[in-house]
Amino acid sequence: MGKPKTKKSRQILKSLIMAAKVFMVDYKSQADYCVYFVDYSSQEKNQQIIENGKLVKYASQADCKVFIVDYKSQANICIERKNFPK
Repeated sequence: MGKPKTKKSRQILKSLIMAAKVFMVDYKSQADYCVYFVDYSSQEKNQQIIENGKLVKYASQADCKVFIVDYKSQANICIERKNFPK
């Protein structure tokens, strides 16, 4: 496997290898990913990107920035609340 070509690909690969540092932003336009909370593990989608990660206090410390959305159709990541980084 070669080196990922884009910065976004490198960030995703890095997130998958080690626990992601996650920052919650105030606006959707600032986010790398939109997150929706689901009730069952069978409904999860792309959760491995931020699962078992850690919330950080500053955007500059984060590997990925997320925004919580109200509707599943708006989300890139669907995750259970218990699996969301703390």
